[in-house]
Amino acid sequence: MKTILVPLDGSALAEQALPYVQTLATLLDARVRLLTAIVDDQHEGLMAEGMMVSYRVIDPLMRQREREQQSLTRLIQQAESYLDSQAVPLRGHGIDVESDVRCGPAADMIIEAAEGLDIAMIAMATHGYSGLRRWALGSVTDRVVHATATPVFIVRGATAAPVDPITFKRVMVPLDGSPLAAQALPLAADLAARARAELLLLQAIAPIEAFPSIAPIGRPDLMPSEMVRMLRARAAQQLDEQAALLRDRSLPVATHVASGHAAEVIIDEAARQSADLIVMATHGYSGIKRWALGSVTDKVLHAATTPLLLVRANASA
Repeated sequence: MKTILVPLDGSALAEQALPYVQTLATLLDARVRLLTAIVDDQHEGLMAEGMMVSYRVIDPLMRQREREQQSLTRLIQQAESYLDSQAVPLRGHGIDVESDVRCGPAADMIIEAAEGLDIAMIAMATHGYSGLRRWALGSVTDRVVHATATPVFIVRGATAAPVDPITFKRVMVPLDGSPLAAQALPLAADLAARARAELLLLQAIAPIEAFPSIAPIGRPDLMPSEMVRMLRARAAQQLDEQAALLRDRSLPVATHVASGHAAEVIIDEAARQSADLIVMATHGYSGIKRWALGSVTDKVLHAATTPLLLVRANASA
C-alpha cells in the first residue's frame, strides 16, 4: 500500500496541506504518515536548563540528566498527542494514519523518513510557524525538494484554510519536448484518471526578443518571428503526439502552446486555465532549446499559488 508522508510543525499554516492529503490519500488508496521533528532549538533549550542546574549546584549530574530526559519525553509526548489530534479527521474518512516523531533537523528527518520507509509521496506546505518552536518551513521545503527522489506535493500556506472539499478537475503538465520533462506524465496521468480530471499539456516558447537578430546558419532568410512560428508549430506537434498517447487511455487531454519565459507562462497559465494542480519534472533538456528546469521549478515553487507536484526526472531513464 502506498504511503504519503506529511510533515507538520504544529502550525495552522502547515496543517493546510491536510485537506489536500485527504483527497490524495483517497484517490491513491494510500495510508498517511504524519511526521513531526523535535528540532535543535528545543534540544538547546534542554541543555541550557541543564547547565543552569549544574552551575547552581541544585542537583547532581545524574539528576540533571534525568531532568533533560524528562523534558525530552514531555516534548515527544506533546508531539505524539498533537499528531494524534491531526489524524482524527483523516481517520474519520477511512484513511489509515500513522504517527512519527523524530529528533533532529526537520529537513533531514523528512528525507530520512522518505528514504527509509519507501514513501510514495511527500505532501507539505511551503512554510509554517509553531507555538512550540519555529520551522523555517519554506527553506525546509527547498531542501527536501532538492535532496529527495520522492515526488513532493507542495501547497502554499495561505491566511485561511480551504473550506470546500479539495478536488482536482484540471491537472496541468508543463513540457519542453524532452524525455526528462515527460517523466512527470505517468504520475499526472494516474492522478487525472483516478480524479476523472482533464489533463492540460503546456509548452512555453521563448518570446521573440529572446532570439538573436542574426539568422541561424543555413537559413539566412529566417527572421526571429519566423523562428518563433516554427518553434510554436513544432511544440504543438509534440504536444499532440503526447496527447494522442494519453487519449488512447481514455483520458481527456487539452494542449496549449504559449509564448513567454517558462516559469512565467506556467504560473500565468495555471491561473488563467483554472488548473487545480501543476505536475512537473524538476529538470529537463530540449532538443529545440534548453530549459533550466531546475531553476524554472524553483521560480514556480516560490511564486505559484496553484498546488504543485514535483517529480524528480531520472537522466538514465
